Amino acid sequence: MILISGATGNVGGELLRQLHAEGTAVRALTRDPSRARFPAGVDVAEGDFGAPESLAEAFSGAESAFLMMSSNQTAVLREAARAGVRRIVLLSTMAVETRPESLIGRLHLEAERAVTESGLEWTFLRPGQFASNTRAWRAQIAAGDVIRTPFPRVGLPAVHTGDIASVARTALTREGHAGAAYSLTGPEPVTPVEQVAAIGRAIGRELRHEEITAERAAEEMAAHMPPEIVAATLEFVGSPTEAETRAQPTVEKVTGEPARTFAEWARDNADSFR
Repeated sequence: MILISGATGNVGGELLRQLHAEGTAVRALTRDPSRARFPAGVDVAEGDFGAPESLAEAFSGAESAFLMMSSNQTAVLREAARAGVRRIVLLSTMAVETRPESLIGRLHLEAERAVTESGLEWTFLRPGQFASNTRAWRAQIAAGDVIRTPFPRVGLPAVHTGDIASVARTALTREGHAGAAYSLTGPEPVTPVEQVAAIGRAIGRELRHEEITAERAAEEMAAHMPPEIVAATLEFVGSPTEAETRAQPTVEKVTGEPARTFAEWARDNADSFR
């Protein structure tokens, strides 16, 4: 049995679907089982990382677990170890390597440290930019044909969430990945202008990009993000390091399948923009 946290999210949801499709026994962790919808045959457990003591039943009988970062990471891992979980795959971030001094990097480094100190077998997934971040444009696409972002020609190798899930699935179900930290990217850098065009093709519309200033973007993001996260995000997408712009071969090395392009992600997720 594999426990999946974040099972209603982009990566966790895709991981659950992949494991379920291949016949692996999976259990979805959710705070509110009455509102969650999962494929038939998926075990569902109620629990909250904010209350680690609520996780005992969810971890019971699970040999492996896919975990997200938590402010209670040590207590969560203690519950996992007590229940007999052997293997942890943690969704971390490339920022622990490229921007360890940033808030995002520091928080994920703390989470990784808690995992390494837990005594459990572990694998870290460190994706760069998620292709799914462009879902933030849905309101603009619903309102018209213009997508406004800063840094229109700064390219990052955005990674398909299905590829992150595929690496997680491999690490959870195959031997040989203990102690590995995998940097994950798409196959090539892609700019916001190119992303907008790819989404337009996927949904059959003529979308166009319009540049806004970083200051305006910060104002809009501040409505739903802490200031330090806004600053770190804009620095990452506007002034990436050489390492952050470099496509990594990790997805293919781990899974045997080449990383999917942003255009493929857009086609796979076209319905979410219609």
